[in-house]
Amino acid sequence: MKTPDTTTEEIPGVPRRPRVLFTVGGTAFEFVRKLEVRSTGELLMLARRRYRGGLGGPVVIKRLRNPSGFVERRRLVEEVELTFRLNHPGIAKVYHLKAYRGVPHVVMEYVEGRSLDTVLNLVAMRRKPMSPAFGAWVVSEVAEALHHAHTLRDEWNRPLGIVHRDVSPRNLRLGVHGEVKLTNFTTAFSTLPGREITSRPLVKGDVAYASPEALRREPLDARSDLFSLGLVLLEVLTGTHPLAHGDDAAAPPPPPDLPPVQAQGPTWMPLTEVAARMALVGPREVENLARDVPEGLRAVLVRALRQSPVDRFGTAAALAAVLREWLRDHAPGYGRQAAAEEVEEAAREATGRRNQAELLEGGLHPAELTAEEAAMASEAAFEASGAERPPPFMGGDDVTPDVNDAPLLVEDFDELGGPDAEAPGDDFEDDDDGHQPV
Repeated sequence: MKTPDTTTEEIPGVPRRPRVLFTVGGTAFEFVRKLEVRSTGELLMLARRRYRGGLGGPVVIKRLRNPSGFVERRRLVEEVELTFRLNHPGIAKVYHLKAYRGVPHVVMEYVEGRSLDTVLNLVAMRRKPMSPAFGAWVVSEVAEALHHAHTLRDEWNRPLGIVHRDVSPRNLRLGVHGEVKLTNFTTAFSTLPGREITSRPLVKGDVAYASPEALRREPLDARSDLFSLGLVLLEVLTGTHPLAHGDDAAAPPPPPDLPPVQAQGPTWMPLTEVAARMALVGPREVENLARDVPEGLRAVLVRALRQSPVDRFGTAAALAAVLREWLRDHAPGYGRQAAAEEVEEAAREATGRRNQAELLEGGLHPAELTAEEAAMASEAAFEASGAERPPPFMGGDDVTPDVNDAPLLVEDFDELGGPDAEAPGDDFEDDDDGHQPV
């Protein structure tokens, strides 16, 4: 039998050569593995920073869609500059914007933990929602982070009018120590001076968490984000979502005043149907969906999910204050440690249910997968189909940045190529141990 050719790269124990994506200011960023390909075309990669004196730890690199014209290129720079202005422990921070092979890449700090999307998937697998205290804690943390963004001012004390526009479970991160991070301000609206305006009728972010006014392309303010956050709280506390609740019913007619709009990425339901179903969300439906939720939190949901912004909480700080008061009265002492322990308990219980299902069904997943890995694999398969994530527990991502005081660098951005520029990362394939073969 012929002995196959081998190289030192294939000999066990011989370290693989790192693949350097690019360098910024003398710091090299080495590819580790792919994390996710989103339906919008964005690729997220795990990388490690290597300084001249040694390693600097893991980071997340997001490869963005390549802007095709000057206005889109300028808006991308503005979005990253806007993110860097945010300075709050509950908001993810950006390090660099780098053009690599003609394609824009954003470098962010990696935080070990889970997205809320993944947690909701685990909850669905164990068939039991998270505790009311968990929902109140997480959403109060996000509300405080949003309040910082909503009230941010520029150097001349002018309000920036920031609206996140994509508050959803996949953009909320739960660290291993219970910290909560709001990520992905790349779709945010602001009144940043000199900002380029686009006339395209796009609904930004995950349309399943868009406010009624966002779906109608009306002017937005901070209260639009509070509606989205209310949907997140409803899903955490009940395990359901208004769009999923109406799946078996006939699709209602679209609102008569709905203008021609399109989603930023592929959707799993026609946008007109999403708008029609979201227009039906009101106190009666929310009360019905949240009938098992404690009364105080049910009242929060009813107010946050009002159709008219004037009937919602006036500010994110007001929402956070109500949730903090509920926690003091009903779950004193609940905080980071309790939240982290509850997430780990959900993961253990989901794994136990998956193992039980394996015995009954004869093997639903490869034996080496935990329940969490199976949940993330399901999300990856759905993303590969080109559709957008349905709201009720269809998977999770596992990436996020963190907060750091490193300066923002916008390097070589004029090097951006056209829409057909080579997309680094497409040629990267992970081997069994998660490293990039060279």
